[in-house]
Amino acid sequence: MNAKLSAIRSAALAPALALVVSLIIGAIIMLISGVNPLTAYESLLRGSFGSASALGKTLSNATPLILTGIAVAFAFRGGLFNIGGDGQFAAGAVTAAWLGVSLNLPGLLGPITVLVAAALAGATVGALAGVLKARFRAHEVVVTIMLNFIVVNIAMWLLMHPLDGFTQVPGSAQIRPENALAPLGFGLPGVHLGLVVAIVAAIAATIFLWRTPNGLELRVTGISVKAAKYSGVNGTVAAMIALGGGGAFAGLAGAGEVLGTYGNMTVPFVTNLGFLGIGVALLGRNHPLGCIVGGIVLGALSAGGQRMQFDLGISAHLAEILVAVVLIFITMETAFTRRRKVRASPSPLNSIEASNDR
Repeated sequence: MNAKLSAIRSAALAPALALVVSLIIGAIIMLISGVNPLTAYESLLRGSFGSASALGKTLSNATPLILTGIAVAFAFRGGLFNIGGDGQFAAGAVTAAWLGVSLNLPGLLGPITVLVAAALAGATVGALAGVLKARFRAHEVVVTIMLNFIVVNIAMWLLMHPLDGFTQVPGSAQIRPENALAPLGFGLPGVHLGLVVAIVAAIAATIFLWRTPNGLELRVTGISVKAAKYSGVNGTVAAMIALGGGGAFAGLAGAGEVLGTYGNMTVPFVTNLGFLGIGVALLGRNHPLGCIVGGIVLGALSAGGQRMQFDLGISAHLAEILVAVVLIFITMETAFTRRRKVRASPSPLNSIEASNDR
């Protein structure tokens, strides 16, 4: 238990220091702009956690970010970079928009069916990239980025033609009320059961990765492809699980936005959540449970940035600068840590054991 607590403290130290450094740099930018940093950060805190409405906005922002963060972290544990979150998100969202309008099932069966179908849609896009990676040696970064353009544009075409709801804004019709994700309550406006789905997904991903044989094979592949192959792991299956599993979480994020936040899918729809998921995964140290924290941090910066802009006239892009600085420092620290571990663990077996301790 002491070792686990020590590992958690060690993992949390770098993101916390990066956040502090980003706030200092943000304060310097504010001083140059003639703005009092203390006043600005007070506004940021009030806009993100200062009231039930602010907390609701933070958690609403965090819900899809947690899932797109897991989409990146899950694939990364298999040694692959999932940059296709936007395409997988769009696949899940358009599937939810289609089934949310057309399905008429009793009780919870409706939203559960839609969520499962959306996860499968995202998983299919991710698994396709996994097959191309394993069978044809196509680089997953290039493939997933290209699939973003393909899937997003297919989704937009579907919304403007077969799924067109003939509403004022181009897009699908409103989903059936019985298929919607209900508000979570507790006086938190904008927060729906998608937050529960995101937390359950983080727990499920953690159990899969650290408590199942397939999860062990995936992590071994992420550490050393040669060691995994020597152990009898099928590289194609591992790549499909890594990217397909990641795609399933991104698909759930898209479905949550349709079923819980907006009630339909419009043209254009929410963008960049897949790329922001990379930041969430970095903040969460590429651990599914850490992505919950990372999602809340980025969700709070977004909500607080809007409040700073409203109260003080500060550009909302300042919040993006803070996020960028955090990610730069986290990336640097991650790179240095991996280099130290490679030097300290020349044997693949030692590397595997070190990974299992994390």
